[in-house]
Amino acid sequence: MKNNEIAQILFKIAKILEIRGNEKNRFRIVAYERAAQTIDNYPQDLAEVYLAGGRAALDKIPDIGESIAEKIEELLKTNELEYLKEISQEIPKAEVDFLKIPGVGPKMAVKLAEELKAKNIADLKIKLENLKDDKIIKEKTKNNILRGIEVLTKLTGRLLITEALPIAEEVVVAIKKFPKIGKVDYVGSLRRMKETIGDIDIVATSDTPKDIINRFTKLPFVHQVITQGERKSTIIHKQGVQVDLEIVSSEEYGSLLQHFTGSKEHNVALRTYAQTKNMSVSEHGIKKSGKLYKFTNEKAVYEFLGMDEITPELREDRGEIEAALKHDLPKLVELGDIRGDLHVHSNWSDGVMSIEEIARTGEKLGYEYIVVSDHTVGLGIAHGLDEKRLEERQEEIEKVQENHPKIKILSSVEVNIKANGDLDIEDDMLSKLDIVTASVHTSFAQPKEQMTDRIIGAINHPHIDIIGHPSGRLIGAREPYEVEWPLVFRTCVETGTALEISAFPNRLDLADYLVQEAKKIGCKFAVNTDSHQLPHLDLMRYGISVARRGWCEAKDIINTKELESLLAWTKRSG
Repeated sequence: MKNNEIAQILFKIAKILEIRGNEKNRFRIVAYERAAQTIDNYPQDLAEVYLAGGRAALDKIPDIGESIAEKIEELLKTNELEYLKEISQEIPKAEVDFLKIPGVGPKMAVKLAEELKAKNIADLKIKLENLKDDKIIKEKTKNNILRGIEVLTKLTGRLLITEALPIAEEVVVAIKKFPKIGKVDYVGSLRRMKETIGDIDIVATSDTPKDIINRFTKLPFVHQVITQGERKSTIIHKQGVQVDLEIVSSEEYGSLLQHFTGSKEHNVALRTYAQTKNMSVSEHGIKKSGKLYKFTNEKAVYEFLGMDEITPELREDRGEIEAALKHDLPKLVELGDIRGDLHVHSNWSDGVMSIEEIARTGEKLGYEYIVVSDHTVGLGIAHGLDEKRLEERQEEIEKVQENHPKIKILSSVEVNIKANGDLDIEDDMLSKLDIVTASVHTSFAQPKEQMTDRIIGAINHPHIDIIGHPSGRLIGAREPYEVEWPLVFRTCVETGTALEISAFPNRLDLADYLVQEAKKIGCKFAVNTDSHQLPHLDLMRYGISVARRGWCEAKDIINTKELESLLAWTKRSG
């Protein structure tokens, strides 16, 4: 059983306990939620941890107490959990099913089952679509639930890119070791670095395709072989993902790679443009004046059409073809441009890293600076800092800084934007910090106008530098809240406030299309990991992929600045 599956079971337990409505369950609910969040983002496979060290190894994982460790052990051994069966029997099955819908909490799940008499999600969808009485369910709430059902349906069987990419890279590395193998690439939405992935598609060249396919099906990570032909094979990876391999012609590899990588919309737009020049584009090459021209690399494909090569992340038909024809494509930001991470949680709030560990890891990553950005006191579940504990943390930062002269440790907080728009810490403390991020963590269902005012209030605050995970979405679990984005973007430009691009796996927030819109208006961004554990600091590349899909260059990202320039940029420095 995979980590995310175990985490979902623990989240489900927390929600069922909340449905039962016993106040005595509150502590247990929080314990299961924390454990689920930790496991969902834990860098090691729990099955491997358990195999190596048994129950004792599970007990050592942060936020995993003895009782939850026992349940994880049972799941790893049997793929089932008796406790979940027991508590599930205490409430109607429909209520448990409705909890799967993004945005539906325990109280709403009960209401949908009891008042609409919906038997399952399919039945609920029909009842909501035909519901005319907004006294039962308000129109806005109804539409939100229907959107949640749509999101749930779309994401069924899809992986986050942070789950899919390591698997694809593992497979590609293995194939490259085969004798007589040529080029090997993963393609499709994964190569474009989209946030969720279905199947993993890989193309390769070889003069011995049958041998390559035969070797592929015998790799150690192959759980099941679905099909095996002369040039194609489909397997199920041991982590449950379908992987397709196709051996293609080396002389046509450029056209094939371009075709398999571009989105449907990009490829249609490319073909439409080619037709205006009396050319025909296919996966086999470009036909002009009756002759088929073949290409061994993608750059040659685009150059034959009179345009610059379009990097995979941009192949979405969002203006890239026009820009390529004008030789006006952006020089996209790269991972190596990042000089520091501006959003890292230590064990002073809900992180599990000491400031010493954060500094040491930042040095290994080659960062010029790193920002300790713990939660403030308003977020009780995260053990947020008050003014006194902020001062104590500052003392520790200064001590650690003495031992790490190669990296600058900056003091920050992730302040909570309360439901009424106020911040949950006093201004005089914010003024003493190097940089400040403000984020929404509660009351996500506020009306668009109220949520917009709430965020804009934080943007206008003299001590706020960055708006963290701006849309509040959790991919597959929570829809983004409603915001008047053009107004938010314009206000950010006016005040010089940056918007975060969170690299955290289930956030990747702002979404790429919003990043592109904000960039056009002139917004600046901070690509951060929102790390809570040391391995999270390696997630930066996923935030960079979102920035690249949003057409960002290094100059658009504030943490590509040198330290002195970054500090001059903050509002405390004018």
